[in-house]
Amino acid sequence: MRGEIAAGEKVNEVAIARALGVSRTPLREAVKLLASEGLLELLPGRGARVRRFSDIEILDHFEVIGALERHAAERAAERITPHTAADVRALQETMKASFREGRQQAYFQANQKMHALIVRLAESPVLEALHRELSNKARHNRSSTLTSTARWADSMREHEGWIEALLRGDGAQAGALILAHARRTGEAVLAQAAAADPAP
Repeated sequence: MRGEIAAGEKVNEVAIARALGVSRTPLREAVKLLASEGLLELLPGRGARVRRFSDIEILDHFEVIGALERHAAERAAERITPHTAADVRALQETMKASFREGRQQAYFQANQKMHALIVRLAESPVLEALHRELSNKARHNRSSTLTSTARWADSMREHEGWIEALLRGDGAQAGALILAHARRTGEAVLAQAAAADPAP
């Protein structure tokens, strides 16, 4: 998910088992689990490799994530309380500070927490489970899009827009803005992937 093993690259089970201090048996179980979640591809007799998602799959992932988050924002706007609004504001301030200080990883982590928080505020376990599953698949190399200063600034502005709409209880606008944000993020991930790895 952090991009340390690139899309299409084989998983070196021996090296990973050594680095984690575990035997290969639990590692193989983890590989099977990640394959069942669509994050790895099993190669008969040759181990596994990180799955390379097609352009259509990448855009579709973010489209569906955006649709789920739009629904979550609409529900969350109806359910937000002064206490949960304070949680949103606190995370928003963390994102702003990380952006101002150029701390990309801290921003990305706060960003992920913000999206998860909005979904949690919708108070729908089914929605939360679906969002978590799709977000995990879409997370690979996602933080690399922030290496573009322009995209990072745009992302920050987009967050400001939908967060403010949410906090004033305008679920329709918050939902529309968060869907647009997800689409732009998908396009940025696709552009970054193409620039970093032009292989088909």
